[in-house]
Amino acid sequence: MNISYNTRFRLELVTIFPGEFHATGQDRVIYTLLGSCIAVVLYDPVKKVGGMNHFMLPDTIDKERFYLSKSGKYGMYAMELLINELIKLGGVKKNFSAKVFGGGSVLGSKVGNVSKVPENNIRFALAFLEEEKIPLIASNIGGNEARKVYFFTKESRILLKRIARSEVAPIASEESAYFNKIRTEKEVKKEQLTFF
Repeated sequence: MNISYNTRFRLELVTIFPGEFHATGQDRVIYTLLGSCIAVVLYDPVKKVGGMNHFMLPDTIDKERFYLSKSGKYGMYAMELLINELIKLGGVKKNFSAKVFGGGSVLGSKVGNVSKVPENNIRFALAFLEEEKIPLIASNIGGNEARKVYFFTKESRILLKRIARSEVAPIASEESAYFNKIRTEKEVKKEQLTFF
């Protein structure tokens, strides 16, 4: 996470990266850059608190170890982190509304069998919100484009910028490297398991 002052918006800009989230009751802009990842924005209009997360996968690749994972890169945990932080700030879950962004197919077939990642991310986000009875009031999901998402917390307003196809290559490369890192971590953890 990176916090800086944005002269254009005249507000603090909080940049979140994969696996991160930010929630606040202050007047700020929360920003993230999305390819196949998903960002969910939650807002409580009564208590005036809101936040955004950025996750890469619906859940851990290793389903047996899912509940041992405390990583915001996985959708289930990322959603719980954001909801819990908003509640700590005084938010009331029944007041929450949601906006969902991302899930673009920017990786193509470059990373083996992850071509369904965007689709699975979208499906997870929508199903989670439905299960938790959090109304979805806006979304911009799917397609083959990357997105820049700016969440203005005071008004719960979104500024969305689609990224030209020519600019997607660096994002796809970054996501590809991150997916490979996740796979490597999974393999190392398997080697470290000891059964009794």
